[in-house]
Amino acid sequence: MKKIKQILRPLYLPIVNYKDSNFYKGYELISNFFEDYLLYKKYSIVFSKKDIKNKEADLILHYHSIEKGMLFTKMKSGFAKNRVENLHRMLDDSEVKANMNRDQIKTAYRIMCEYYELHQKANYDISTIYTLEQYNVYKNILSNSYTTDFSGKINWIRDTFYNDVKSDFHNFAHSRKSVREFTGEKIESSILKKVIDLANTAPSVCNRQASNIYLLEDKDKIEKVLEIQAGFAGYTDNVSQLLVLTNDRKYYYTVGERNQFYIDGGAYLMNLLYALHYYKIANCPANWGKTKSDDQLVRKIIAIPEAEKIICMVPIGIAKDSFRTTLSLRRSHSENLICFK
Repeated sequence: MKKIKQILRPLYLPIVNYKDSNFYKGYELISNFFEDYLLYKKYSIVFSKKDIKNKEADLILHYHSIEKGMLFTKMKSGFAKNRVENLHRMLDDSEVKANMNRDQIKTAYRIMCEYYELHQKANYDISTIYTLEQYNVYKNILSNSYTTDFSGKINWIRDTFYNDVKSDFHNFAHSRKSVREFTGEKIESSILKKVIDLANTAPSVCNRQASNIYLLEDKDKIEKVLEIQAGFAGYTDNVSQLLVLTNDRKYYYTVGERNQFYIDGGAYLMNLLYALHYYKIANCPANWGKTKSDDQLVRKIIAIPEAEKIICMVPIGIAKDSFRTTLSLRRSHSENLICFK
């Protein structure tokens, strides 16, 4: 056997070395990115809305926008008109109706009922985008699940909101909500350092700790960055501090880790949000699912190294004495706990 290995060594050694070459690694990276592309194109709602999960995701996107609109104390008549019109079409889908038992689909019908009732209470005429007939259809579909007690928003008093920050983890985790209403006061740097030290306990692949936090306090730059982000409209006036979370590509060394910065960055983000909540700092993760052109626009405002991927932006501040958060109903374990036997 030893002699056979010695004879074959000159034949298989170049193959082994070839796999270590930059050319092969480059090919493997392209091949894997192409597979990512095919699967994303095949299953995401960017290209298809045929599957019930695609339809549910679309519903959540639209009804959550309405939830956010309900946070304003001065409600505009017919706000989120396009969202409402799209929801009418989606909620009339036979497959959606057949899956009314799913939490998020049920919530979409409930949100639409509340939307109509809020306008009726304010004596706003929205018959051009939402009729009484449509409202009654949704109530009938909900049947026993309909209740006037349902609300897509929650009213809070600041002190009450933080009652469970020193509680057991179950209550603590359930108490964290995205807050969008700030006083405009800045958080002291000494407190922020404690927040980051706590957030730094987040796990990362091989303990590489590739996450970075950029603190932005220039109001003009904050406005420009959040305008590019485009998901915090209407709430930017009192944002005096913005955290930008990135993850550094320099810490990853295999083709299989090409998306690891999203995993580590996501784990760090959750820890950061918990740390902010623990120190009673109001916060709201502002999604950064953007294109390269948006990335480039932000990098012109903030000097973020090219090697670092922007993961999320988090406006922070002191919550107002009283404020509202969205309901943002969570799934039951029955919908996403899959047991193999």
